[in-house]
Amino acid sequence: MNPFLIMTFFSFKKEFFYVLLAFLLVILMPLIGVIILTRTGLDFVSERLVAINEVTNEVQILNPFDGSVYKTIKGPFVWPVTGIITLEFGESSRWQLFHTGIDIANPEGKKGDLITPFMPGTVVYAGQISWGFGKHIIIDHGDNLASIYAHLETIWVEVGQEVKPGDVIGTEDSTGWATGPHLHFQINVFGIPVNPRVFLGGS
Repeated sequence: MNPFLIMTFFSFKKEFFYVLLAFLLVILMPLIGVIILTRTGLDFVSERLVAINEVTNEVQILNPFDGSVYKTIKGPFVWPVTGIITLEFGESSRWQLFHTGIDIANPEGKKGDLITPFMPGTVVYAGQISWGFGKHIIIDHGDNLASIYAHLETIWVEVGQEVKPGDVIGTEDSTGWATGPHLHFQINVFGIPVNPRVFLGGS
């Protein structure tokens, strides 16, 4: 090999490193974008995916590419647990810059409140991880709509089970990354978090 070429390479190794780093970042940009969209609660993204029909009060799932109505979802929708809201969608917490759901806590800080699904669906996950959501349940409601119930004390359902509002699916606690007993309630459309208040209203 030409010694001059080797010397040239080593004299520009810092520049080669920066070029390689920039190249890797460009290649990884789509992956980084997907991670940001699916792990953060952003109002402008939520508004692009769900809206309320002011005439019928039905929730519209929107096509993210052109804003057309992909599906209309009729209620009733129910709050999964009663309590006080300690963190809204899109707010910042010590665990997450843009919160992906609503945190609902017992006013007295107690655990064990009963949790119900916000609308009918099928349980697609019921288990535990040692971080993040801790014990949690994911329910598929069809039409690319899913809900997550996290930081549970107990899980009373299993994968494949059909559930509806009024059924008890688990109890509230603080498993995973949590500062106290509460339910982290999240709704995903096309796998992306949207503001649950679009479905549940402001009360």
